[in-house]
Amino acid sequence: MISNYYTLHSVTRSLRALLAESRISQIYTQAGDELVMAFEGGESSLVFSADRELPTFYINSRTARARSNTADLLKDAWGRSFRDIRISPSDRIATLELMSGDAIVFQVAGARSNAFLLNEQNVVLDAFKRPRQSIGRTITIPVHEVVYDFSCLQDDCRARPTENAARLIKDRFPMLGPVVVRELFSRSGLVPDHPAGQLSSADLAHIETAGRAILLELAHPRPRIYYDESGTPRHFAIIECTHLDSFTQGNFQDIHEAIRTFLFRSRSAAQTSSALGSLRASLRRTLEKLTRARTAMLDEAHEAERSTEYERNGTAILSMLPALRKGASEFQAPHGKVQLDPALSPVQNAERYFNRARRARTAALEKEARLQDVNARLHAAHTLLAALDEIGSDSELDSFRRTHAQELDRFGLSQRAQKQQELPFRVFRVDGGFTVWVGKSSANNDLLTMKYAKPRDLWFHARGASGSHVVLKIATGKGEPGKRAIEEAASIAAYYSKMKSSSLVPVAVTERRFVRKPRGSSPGSVLIERERVVFVRPHLPNRDRGEPYP
Repeated sequence: MISNYYTLHSVTRSLRALLAESRISQIYTQAGDELVMAFEGGESSLVFSADRELPTFYINSRTARARSNTADLLKDAWGRSFRDIRISPSDRIATLELMSGDAIVFQVAGARSNAFLLNEQNVVLDAFKRPRQSIGRTITIPVHEVVYDFSCLQDDCRARPTENAARLIKDRFPMLGPVVVRELFSRSGLVPDHPAGQLSSADLAHIETAGRAILLELAHPRPRIYYDESGTPRHFAIIECTHLDSFTQGNFQDIHEAIRTFLFRSRSAAQTSSALGSLRASLRRTLEKLTRARTAMLDEAHEAERSTEYERNGTAILSMLPALRKGASEFQAPHGKVQLDPALSPVQNAERYFNRARRARTAALEKEARLQDVNARLHAAHTLLAALDEIGSDSELDSFRRTHAQELDRFGLSQRAQKQQELPFRVFRVDGGFTVWVGKSSANNDLLTMKYAKPRDLWFHARGASGSHVVLKIATGKGEPGKRAIEEAASIAAYYSKMKSSSLVPVAVTERRFVRKPRGSSPGSVLIERERVVFVRPHLPNRDRGEPYP
């Protein structure tokens, strides 16, 4: 009912006194669907909302123009003095008359809501929305009075007997609006979807009695907001609504304060709902990735069995040394046939199987550790999703973010992680919770190393090959980065280098304070004053952990 004709009528009536002797100082917008009209010597502003869901206008006593991201509007009206304001007797069109003879018109019409600057002939001189399509048009403002003739309802019921009764009344009296019509039926003791042809004369008499009482209340508004259990505003009204008695009611003396409160809390609730939806979608995507990673790990969980087979083959070869010669391609062992490399001696073949057994055991242990990590992350994601279902307000969402900050950060969904995603670099997490930034180009490398990296941060680069600068942010984890964190960061540097396909890559490691850029050097070129070298496999650690990565 915030956009209801009678709400706007009440606002317009109060503005006549509030804007008396006012002079417009500026008109601007700093939100896509909101026009603000400021006045000389006053802190209050007249705000027009063209939001398709919540179109209205009201006085805001706390509006301040931002220093940036604002735009001037209707500049020909600046400096003009207020003369009067009136609303059409049969439409949601309010006209703010100026002493110059021009007028500013607020049209409250859902998606078509707009504000126009008109001349004395009602020709559009400028417009808030879609000015190119509007300038030069003539705006027709209805002036006929609406008559509430309830006796016509009986003829309507005869003409449209199968029509929904509430729809019939909305069509006959469109200015009432859906909330008032529902209240009309509630007070009449009737069901809104009752067929119109089945309404008796007594029913129509009850409707008229309730309607007359409601019209009297609308002429003397008492604004209120109805909240649900979570504190979210669900309905705005200027009369008491008995059909909303299951909601908590908040009463207001000032209609402008009531509108401000409803808009602010409704928008806050919408933002909360959007944030919850985004979190749910992100967690579901994470669950899908983790589930796929877990399935792949389980499908490959045969490394331990293969290690036993390799070791048995090696032992069998050693036990048959006197009978085996170089050049054989296989031999029959007690447990089955064992394949041999003809180019190797029997001892070398045995050693090859023992090496494969060691690698298989190591791989099995690594996969088991990663599987445990994935299972833990799956459990955490399911827990977070269940907790999201209990959130119903902005304060509860804030509490959720604080309580689960560590888990959200782990999935890249915390506010800190979101800020990192806005960085112009690739962002990774390594052992110990440390953040790693990776340059994307030569110029980006310079930006990372010379501007974003701190003196004590660890700096990495593949030695003897072009590639990305990589920085491990030492202040992002607990304590000092350990050997594993350093090796993982070095692996990332190796991965983003020209030596990506090598099995082992030498990577230079130093503190950022020992890296400098010579004057006039090409983008990405630096000199290192001291370093140490680690040999690592090109690798992105986050991939094996099932975590998202750039």
